[in-house]
Amino acid sequence: MAIPRETPFIVSPTPEKTFDSVWLRNINIHCPQINAEGNTDGHITIELVPYSSEGAESIYNPSDMEGVETLTVPNPPQASKSFWDSVNEVPEVAEAMSAIIAAVAPLRAWIAAQNDESEE
Repeated sequence: MAIPRETPFIVSPTPEKTFDSVWLRNINIHCPQINAEGNTDGHITIELVPYSSEGAESIYNPSDMEGVETLTVPNPPQASKSFWDSVNEVPEVAEAMSAIIAAVAPLRAWIAAQNDESEE
């Protein structure tokens, strides 16, 4: 049942905008098992939102899932291919995992340095 408002709520029209790319808004990697034959536990979810690289760069952050592209492995969850299959079969995914792992120690050191600076 609708409840009347004392003052109407008006949404201003916005000009149309084209987004020619995507922005990686969220990435979640869950791998509780090592990369070994038969290990199928784990998943990766990547969420991409529209991004405009032309003129005034901008990211479209919808309040709902409009325009959002989600990549998930395994997909569907009961699929025969697992997260580790994607690492083993897609060289760019293997390279990305190696880069993330290599970044952990430098990121840890950077965070520690920031904490040390804030204590001074």
